[in-house]
Amino acid sequence: MKSRINNSITVLATGFVVLLLLSLPLFWSRWLCETILVTIMPRDYREITLRPSILVPPELENDPNVVQHSYISARMNPGEEEYLGIVDYFEARKPGGSRSNIYYYHKDDKTCTYFDETLGQIIFYHTYRERTPDKTLLVRQLQLYAGPEGVSENADKKLGRFIRPITDARASYFESLIIYDKQLRHFFKINFYEKSVTKGPEFGKDDIHKPIQIGQIDKGQDMLNLHWNPPYLKASDEDSRNLKPIVVKDYSWEKRQYLLVLDETGRIDLLDRETLEFTGSVGYLPASQALFPAKEFVTPKDLLAYEVMPLVLKSDNKYRGIFAASVCREGTSLALAMFDKEGKLIRSDYTKATEYQGRRIVPSSKAVYFHVPWAPTLTIAKYLLENLHPPILSLASYAMADSIEAGAGHRALFILPNSFIAMKGRDISKNMAEKLYAGLLIILPSIILSILLAWRVSEDATAVGLSENARLFWILATIAFGLAGYITYRLTRPTITLVTCANCGKLRRPDMEKCHRCGSKWHVPELTPPAWRVIC
Repeated sequence: MKSRINNSITVLATGFVVLLLLSLPLFWSRWLCETILVTIMPRDYREITLRPSILVPPELENDPNVVQHSYISARMNPGEEEYLGIVDYFEARKPGGSRSNIYYYHKDDKTCTYFDETLGQIIFYHTYRERTPDKTLLVRQLQLYAGPEGVSENADKKLGRFIRPITDARASYFESLIIYDKQLRHFFKINFYEKSVTKGPEFGKDDIHKPIQIGQIDKGQDMLNLHWNPPYLKASDEDSRNLKPIVVKDYSWEKRQYLLVLDETGRIDLLDRETLEFTGSVGYLPASQALFPAKEFVTPKDLLAYEVMPLVLKSDNKYRGIFAASVCREGTSLALAMFDKEGKLIRSDYTKATEYQGRRIVPSSKAVYFHVPWAPTLTIAKYLLENLHPPILSLASYAMADSIEAGAGHRALFILPNSFIAMKGRDISKNMAEKLYAGLLIILPSIILSILLAWRVSEDATAVGLSENARLFWILATIAFGLAGYITYRLTRPTITLVTCANCGKLRRPDMEKCHRCGSKWHVPELTPPAWRVIC
């Protein structure tokens, strides 16, 4: 019994090591194909420009002296380094990063604001110089602790504890710090100079708001550029290239009046800094075109990158709307949308390419796989590599296509949310049965290979005399795990030398009392010593 348990542990351990060692070269090979596909995308596949930008007042946009109208442009950059998670790892630890607990850091004046998880409080540290009445210059240090209940110079339990706070990454130390705690379900405004904490209204259990980012709303900054250009006037008649903007964007609006808040559903809300209450929805993250028709409304985790830009002009300091851009999960398509001040979608577009032979427009998410030189070869290579993946893990990728964060999907080793079968799993144009059927057709080469390998395993298992239960186990394991299951079997199969059975003439195991082929007993000829001896 003990040897059987030890053998099972050995088989499972060997299987995991084989699966890991096989998955690594397959991962890097797929990564190389995907990276080259994204890198060789033509420029028009990765850019969107909407002109005019519409949100500018007509009296400014249509001024007779305007020589260049306003526009909003979005560009998708090849960001293959993001796929490895190296940039994301350091970005999360950089002060002001999306997952950093350091909200503000300035090395020159030695000022920082950070969250201490042990205390559950936000610490403000500031070093400054003060001149005394006798003109002596002294260096002072100020350290304050802030909790949901107040601010103090000491870490006091009466201040309460923050549990899962998020804040505006652009907030500096001289501004009021707006914080939302996901666990406490409150917005807080902390003013360290006045040593005060303002608590907003608590969200009820039925409240739909679930903020995940406030203030600066973006993700994958290196992969996406969003730029707004105002209308331009000719600055002088002598040089037509000398232009000046007719109006300037107000970048301080969010620091004075309102704050953008991104919900986990992809909705974008506006928060009043004074009352810490929402004033309404102002838009949502746009969904770009995928290889197969995907859902219309996406969440932040469905996107590889996104950026939201509010438009407020210095001429009147009025909020006029937002621009929102997003990169799809696979990194092959970009979407751009405009929303007016009421949150109504007024214009949107996505990256596309022209199929010159057929004179038709196709989304870049499809063109990148088939219309770029060498793209079909890379697509076929990617498809074949995915079919060397275990069928059971491919089916798991199909079922979990939407549950894995987009950036993590590019770093996945066993579950592949960016594989062709997973893309089919996100298809909304088919019902469940049609999608599953199509998904099985996509991994048909993998299924055929697994069946052939399972047949080889069955033949060999019968030859080496494995029990019926053991043979069934290895057949099912090989069908499920494909090449990894077959290699595991070859490494753990019995290594006993077979002999010919005197009854059936087939190879049999000498360590068994009966032949596992015909069931005949094992007759060992008696070895009797000879009666004579040779004496030297």
